[in-house]
Amino acid sequence: MSGPRPDVANGRGQGWAAWGVRRGDIILSLQGGLGNQLFQWAFAQALISEGRTVWFDRVRCRGDRPYALAGLVPRSALLDPLRGAALAAAERVGLIHDDSALRLVKQRRSGYDPAVRRGLDGTAYLRGYFQSPMYFPAVADDVRRRILAHLDTLLLPAGSRFAEELRRDPGVVAVHVRRGDYLTDPAAAARHGVLDRGYYDRALSSMADLGYTRRVWFSDDPEWVRTHLAAPHDRICAPGLTSADGGEIALMAACGARIVANSSFSWWGGFLGRPSTPTRPVVAPVVWFAGGHSDARDLIPDGWIRV
Repeated sequence: MSGPRPDVANGRGQGWAAWGVRRGDIILSLQGGLGNQLFQWAFAQALISEGRTVWFDRVRCRGDRPYALAGLVPRSALLDPLRGAALAAAERVGLIHDDSALRLVKQRRSGYDPAVRRGLDGTAYLRGYFQSPMYFPAVADDVRRRILAHLDTLLLPAGSRFAEELRRDPGVVAVHVRRGDYLTDPAAAARHGVLDRGYYDRALSSMADLGYTRRVWFSDDPEWVRTHLAAPHDRICAPGLTSADGGEIALMAACGARIVANSSFSWWGGFLGRPSTPTRPVVAPVVWFAGGHSDARDLIPDGWIRV
């Protein structure tokens, strides 16, 4: 795949050629943290498998949500940052819209939005979180394999040994607790909210009934988990196992059973491991979004247990 032509002016007019792409190409504007970017990448793999050319635009990946797909996206598929900034500016002032030659295709509803697929019949500037496996069913196995292979590279030697230990233990359950911005960011708190102890008590009880009594906790606030949730004999994922946060997803996926939090980061820990079965379940919360403003029916795979 060749890069955008350097002699093409950035954003003059509304035509697709003005942005250095070919007719029928898709520019995917990445956004959010690692979990969200993985959903967007997975959707892109479905489109690529159908013969579409996808450019990955990183301009919205900044601050505490940096670009996190190095190792999954070839450099030749990355949109030039200056062109990405020009595209974002053009969208803001209305040069890119539903009827422009470079069409704005935007996810309009939570979960799976079938209108997105219908809008991709031409050259498109694609925006959304695409938080549903329904966006990539035909390539789900390939997505799982490639993401796991990438995340395994983020394990340090001690992390690789720990992952192998987890794979060998049939009675270990991964438990993920998301706090961080769900407490400190008002927008994240209003959208998601922190799961209460009752959820973890119910989930752990159902796991204990199945024989999962050895617990490994994963959290962005491990000391709080140690004080408020973990039993004395439980293990808490320690520093020095991964070179980046994504390595923790690989460790969660290595466990035979998983209890996930209401976050996309946690979702991948459930999805990438062994498929959920009655004896090796993935447990997710019934209430994924705070306030009931949307549901997670399109997000939670069949076979997961919700409590």
